[in-house]
Amino acid sequence: MITFTDALDSSRARVTDPKNITVEKIVGDALRLTDLHLELPNGRPLLDGDNASIAAGDRVAVIGPSGAGQTTLFRAIAGRWPFGRGRIEIPARARTMFLSPQPYLPIATLRAAVSYPAEEGTFPDSKIRDALRRVELYALADRLDQIDHWEKTLSDGEQQRLGLARALLHEPTWLFLDDATAALDEEAEQKAYTVLTEQLPHATVVSIAHRPSVARYHTRRWTLVPRGDGSAELEAA
Repeated sequence: MITFTDALDSSRARVTDPKNITVEKIVGDALRLTDLHLELPNGRPLLDGDNASIAAGDRVAVIGPSGAGQTTLFRAIAGRWPFGRGRIEIPARARTMFLSPQPYLPIATLRAAVSYPAEEGTFPDSKIRDALRRVELYALADRLDQIDHWEKTLSDGEQQRLGLARALLHEPTWLFLDDATAALDEEAEQKAYTVLTEQLPHATVVSIAHRPSVARYHTRRWTLVPRGDGSAELEAA
């Protein structure tokens, strides 16, 4: 019988295994996956990425069925998923930002919520208001001093727009969107990607695309193709 403690010890051992995934910052301007294989904590294969790369300025849609490993791939790139093996190289000068379907919103002033993870006061109010208006959160632009539980106050779509406003403020050079526009309708989604293109013209954008409309805003695709054993293979194009 395998107890919870046994399973926990096994997972800890796998995390400290030197054969796990390594993420290294390198000189250069491309993200590279080398012999990358993602696994679940129990060792079951999840994704074979093999070798793939993204050049600075690329706009890549990650396509595949739900559960194929898209979010786990993003976690591995962020250095938060050690299970598996292989190497991920990230440009040392890259300013990365990852936006999830439901961004974290602290119970704080709206100014602090939009500025997160930067401290409140990092950005001038005029810039915050401009970012909110660009993502069509007009009603929030004059509420920066208001303290609220924003996760409960804002709709799913408004929360995602706020996440996009964060990206405009922080100006990442590498932006990873994990279904970060899924709560928007197609027209609003198109406007959101247009704003990102206009305001972050040199940024590399990598988006998980569970609906076909997202792919059209990108120039390349990484397709996760399911296999018979429950895992998937990454095909880069």
